[in-house]
Amino acid sequence: MVITLRGVASGWFALNVFSGAVAQSVLLKLLSRPELHNLRPKAFTLWPLIVDGRVVWDRAVVRPGSAVEVRVAFFERELGERLLSQIPESLHIFGAEVKVSELVIREVALAPRSEAVFRVEFLSPARFETPPYVRRPVPVFDLTPRPLNIFKSAVKTAMRLGLVDVGWARRFLRWAYASVGVVDFGCGGRCTVAVRLAGGRRVRGFVGWAVYRAFETSMLGDMWRVLSIAEAFGVGSNRPLGFGAVRIAPVYGGASGAGRRG
Repeated sequence: MVITLRGVASGWFALNVFSGAVAQSVLLKLLSRPELHNLRPKAFTLWPLIVDGRVVWDRAVVRPGSAVEVRVAFFERELGERLLSQIPESLHIFGAEVKVSELVIREVALAPRSEAVFRVEFLSPARFETPPYVRRPVPVFDLTPRPLNIFKSAVKTAMRLGLVDVGWARRFLRWAYASVGVVDFGCGGRCTVAVRLAGGRRVRGFVGWAVYRAFETSMLGDMWRVLSIAEAFGVGSNRPLGFGAVRIAPVYGGASGAGRRG
């Protein structure tokens, strides 16, 4: 279940930390479940705040009259229904009131598609923890938009949702590793950015876009089901804080010109 709260800011407020952390704080307050903050793994993922149709990270100023959105995907339907049962008339962000004007509820659609080429836009920094094959003092992250990074993250989400089993996951990931490649990628400026969390900690991730092609098409329908999950729940690490938000769309007519923004 994906729930989006849309409202209008009645006053000014500034974002001096990553807005995903702000969105998480708003959500936990609405749910009246502060213990969820320390729960591992989290029961939800979310996007950073969306202001006037654009995902904002940090160092942003929100003006009166701006449209503000909070978008959350729940692993547990019961938690989503709890949120729906206690939507307030207004949200409060850094002392400013955001009057709730619209509520959008969407079920994750797993309809298969047949296009072999797709484009992923990374709306917030994405990073992927590498497997701990050796003992290490801190986690190590891969910041590249490799196909296997995308698919491994989405398949883990699908398994958590109970949609696939281990045997299917292994078969699909072998297919993805052998069949799907990056054919183009780019960034509006820097390909990696660092955003600031509360306490001054900075976290770096990939932003930009990448175009992928499946060169072998026997599991295209399954590929699109997995991509639907990736778009709904995000990819990579720290998704409950707003990292790894993505928008995924098919590319028609092959990869020619796929990197150009519409």
